[in-house]
Parts: sequence; C-alpha cells; structure tokens
Amino acid sequence: MHAHEGNVRTHARRATAADSDLDPGWFDDAQQSAAWLAWSDQAAIDARIETLFTETLPRLEAVQGSEGRPSLDDRFSAAAFDWIVSLIDTAVLGEDGRYAPENGYLADQFITYIGEWMVRRVEGVWFNSPQNGAPIFDRYGPAVGYRWSQESTNDFLVLLFMMAVDSDDAPYGYFVDLLHGRALTFAEERGRPDLEAEILA
Repeated sequence: MHAHEGNVRTHARRATAADSDLDPGWFDDAQQSAAWLAWSDQAAIDARIETLFTETLPRLEAVQGSEGRPSLDDRFSAAAFDWIVSLIDTAVLGEDGRYAPENGYLADQFITYIGEWMVRRVEGVWFNSPQNGAPIFDRYGPAVGYRWSQESTNDFLVLLFMMAVDSDDAPYGYFVDLLHGRALTFAEERGRPDLEAEILA
C-alpha cells in the first residue's frame, strides 16, 4: 500500500448531493455525468497514478536526472509530492516553453495525482466543475473541495494547472504553494503537528 496507513484516507471520496454547496449552481447534474463518473471512478484514478509512477516518472527522470529524488515507497508523502510537481514542466511544455496540447494525457496524470494527494492527506472531496475543465478535459472539470475549510476553499485543478504552466515562472512554485496552503492549514485546524513537520521538512 502506497499510503500512510492510519493518517490517510486510502480511497478517494467523491462528492454526493450533500456537498452541493462546494460548487453552487453547477453541482447536482454535473456529479452524475457519465464522463465524470468514469474519470473519477477509484479504479480509474488508481490506474492513472500507477501509470504516472511506473511509466511517466521513470521516463522524465531519465531526462532530468535523479538529483533530489526521494523514496517513492510512500507515493503520497510530502517529499514525493514536492519532487513529482518539479517534473511537470518537463512533462507538458513544448519546445516553445508553452503548454503542448498533445501532452494532455500527461497533464491528466499529474492533475489526478495532485487532487488525490489532497483527498488522501487533507480530507479533500473530488467534485466535478464542468465549466473549469478546458482545455484539458471536455464536459467535466476535476476539482477538490474541503469540508473542513472555514474559507469554503475549492481547488479547480485545471485552472491552477494552466495558470502554473502558462506562467513565466516555473510551475513548481504554484504547486508547492498549494501544498503549503492546504496542508498547513489542515494541520493547524486538525491539531496535526506531525503533518506540519512533514510539510516543512
């Protein structure tokens, strides 16, 4: 099992009608669309993450080198997250330094991993925000909400991903900011000094 047993939800939670306030006005029908249910099925999520770890990351590591690579025995450690998001630009940017649409299948793997990290480690909830899926997805948009958040924060993952890869700065910083913003807030609200220490290590 690639997880912190006891500190992490090992199966993704997908939003239900009770979570309609996560994305008001778009919620009920969107959560039942066939395309979304297929994408967010736990087996499908697990399969994309498996492909990321067994095919995509080794190929990127061969290009970028192994410096800074942590142990990946725990796929959902903070160290693994940090290293994996550092490879996003190598994975999805073209020779002109812009997002290459033909790399959408790779973007899908990284978006799945980032969202699943938040679901497993900080009690996120997967939900569909179809108006926030382009240009990577059609008819659905993977997003993560947080029931514990006092700020009713949602992460529209495609918007974040495209903002990061289209920036003049390296995408890495955007995703590290996401990690710190969500996990440190969660650790404080839940009284989890162990998680805080892991994030800040």
